[in-house]
Amino acid sequence: MNRSSGSIIRTGGGTDLAFAVVVLASYLSIFSNIREITSLELALMIGLGMTYLTLGIYGYGVVARLDWLPASLAYFFIQLALGGTIIYLGEGTGLNAMVLLPLAGHAVVLLPQRWTYVTNLLIILTYIGAVYLFSRSWTVVQDGFLIFIAGLVFIVVFTQMAVGEEKARGEAERLYKELREANQRLREYVSKVEELAISKERNRLAREIHDGLGHHLTTIFMQIQAGRAIMERDMAKAAELYEKAQNQTQEALLDVRRSVAALRDDPDEGKPLEEQIPHALQSLEVVGVKTEFIQLGVPRELSQLAHLTLYRAVQEGVNNACKHAKATKFMVTLDYRDPNKVRLMLCDDGVGASKMDGGFGLLGIEERVNLLGGDLNIETSPGNGFKIEMVVPA
Repeated sequence: MNRSSGSIIRTGGGTDLAFAVVVLASYLSIFSNIREITSLELALMIGLGMTYLTLGIYGYGVVARLDWLPASLAYFFIQLALGGTIIYLGEGTGLNAMVLLPLAGHAVVLLPQRWTYVTNLLIILTYIGAVYLFSRSWTVVQDGFLIFIAGLVFIVVFTQMAVGEEKARGEAERLYKELREANQRLREYVSKVEELAISKERNRLAREIHDGLGHHLTTIFMQIQAGRAIMERDMAKAAELYEKAQNQTQEALLDVRRSVAALRDDPDEGKPLEEQIPHALQSLEVVGVKTEFIQLGVPRELSQLAHLTLYRAVQEGVNNACKHAKATKFMVTLDYRDPNKVRLMLCDDGVGASKMDGGFGLLGIEERVNLLGGDLNIETSPGNGFKIEMVVPA
């Protein structure tokens, strides 16, 4: 079927009531102005009116659901014949002939747009023919013609506006549904990305524990073995090796504790970031590094991935300050003042570096920041420590 708008117009309810009101009003107007009518004509008028009304309510609904051009045309021509007969028998003119007007609205809904001009012309010709047949006077036809045309134009325009509104509403509902589904798919995608990022981070930390601890244990084993080999002939040298092994053991324990803490203190546990950061700084204070944490703005809840990214950056900064930077001061600034972004700044007064070689877990930090669509800036030079600034969407 090539109907462009009929399928979006609801049938029943207010539509049926409006049709019934128009038909009944037309009948009341006709009966109040009719001169003489026989019992047979009255019965015929009532029968035709009931048929016209029934078809207009139930038949219209059935045809609208069929969405088939031949059925729509059959409905229109049957109703047109019934309406013309009612006007002829009731001698209706002008608004007394408004029983035909609902057909103009039905034609807009049921038939393709190119049929609208034809159906309107047929309604006008039916009105003219019915009035002329009972009056045999063109003057009578002309007297009510303009009123009838005005009613016809009103019905057509009003129905077209209703069709357009229904079409726009249907399109808006369709777009809303598509947007809601797309948003749901996006949420699922973000959730999967976060899970993947967390899994990848855990694997990285597990490898770090394995590799770091393996290095420490190998060194400790070699120092103990060397000490045992020279113990009898050089006790002082053996004691020195044992002391180095002891220091290596303490360093290994600190590394393991930091890595285990990184696995344990996970944002999934629900701690706010501003509470996790001071805890992460404790390992620096243990080794004599002065720490400072500054919070700007009002804290707010972050996405899991943003939370994890910022927290892991703090942990990497702490690890760098402990292992490589030889820093005496370490400062963290967490800035919530931008309503759309969160800014994290890490500074230390360590030895710095002449170039970035991927140490300090910088590659992992950069990957996570890029995944969020954020920005990362790193400043360092020999003797000037590290300054890392990152901005991620809130």
